Amino acid sequence: MKKTLILAACMMLLAACSQDTSLSISSDIASYRFDADGGAFDAIIFTNGSWTASCEDETVSLTPSSGDYTTPMHIVVGANEEYYTKSIRITLNTKLDNLSRSGKIVITQDCRPFIFCQESRVNLTAQGGKARFSVNANESWKVTEIRCDGTPVELAVDPLVHGPNLAEVTVGIPANTTGRARSYAVTLALEAHPECTIVLTVGQEA
Repeated sequence: MKKTLILAACMMLLAACSQDTSLSISSDIASYRFDADGGAFDAIIFTNGSWTASCEDETVSLTPSSGDYTTPMHIVVGANEEYYTKSIRITLNTKLDNLSRSGKIVITQDCRPFIFCQESRVNLTAQGGKARFSVNANESWKVTEIRCDGTPVELAVDPLVHGPNLAEVTVGIPANTTGRARSYAVTLALEAHPECTIVLTVGQEA
């Protein structure tokens, strides 16, 4: 009798293991990459149960977001407006009786070329001095133009060129002896994307 109970328990365990490993979920596309503009692609969900898909990124839409067994899903990814490359995770879940499994699709989305400065204007007294700006960019940049009230001038700007990431830009402003307030404008542009610019402005009292 004892051997019979042990054998029955083993058979039940084997059956449970067999049922447990029979449930799975996957996609024919496990990863995808987009540029900053985003786009769309189709993925086929493979499972032998009912499934749901979800994504926390609000720019992503999934059609349909649920189904049964093997089903195609249309995935649309909107533009990336952030200043960093995004890693987007689509979570897949499936259920069959009391069993559940999960899977994922990972989307990498590049960011746009950018250059920005939070304090784009600094004001100085008539005595002049140094104006400092914290500039951040994801590509190399250079100083392309320096003007004072619209007229080209020469100023001490350091650095004149810089690689990607954060940099402190110092602009040396001479004393103002004109008797009127004036404004300097230093234009920085990405070397690979010269249309992507930022203007650092220094206002100076009379």
